[in-house]
Amino acid sequence: MARISRLDPSFEPADALIGIATNMPVIQLVHFINLHTFLKLAREEDLPVYSEKTDSLNYFKFFFYQDDDYRSSFCLVGNSDAGINLLPTHKQFSFFLVAQGAIPEDKITQLVAQIKAVSGVQLAAIIKQEPIRMLGPILQDLELHLTGLEKDKTEKLKRIMPLAEDQ
Repeated sequence: MARISRLDPSFEPADALIGIATNMPVIQLVHFINLHTFLKLAREEDLPVYSEKTDSLNYFKFFFYQDDDYRSSFCLVGNSDAGINLLPTHKQFSFFLVAQGAIPEDKITQLVAQIKAVSGVQLAAIIKQEPIRMLGPILQDLELHLTGLEKDKTEKLKRIMPLAEDQ
């Protein structure tokens, strides 16, 4: 008889998970989000997420913004890669905006309203995170990806700095 694990993996939810449904290309969506909100999302390397279904890594479109005023980070992640959904239970959404940090709840509500007001966005809504079983590993992959990006930026800066000192 198989043993049932009674330990739940640790799950630290994001401060906000916003689903966005649109048919717009991602570059156009990011442009309008940056235009109509306080966010300044920038393209980063795609987010690798392991899929148990295909036993492989899938790479999802990824944009990032660090807001020092609110001590928060914002990640826009595509929901689809080659027919595989990041969150299959929420396939009605094209993108997810993940907010982590100290941003006030009223700013999140305001952000959702601003995104909803973008022409071409059919739906923007705050998603309840607790019942989504797959969200924990995705948020862990997101955290590892952000750590790797920060490490790469630091290494690039270290390589550039000696060159600047020589001049």
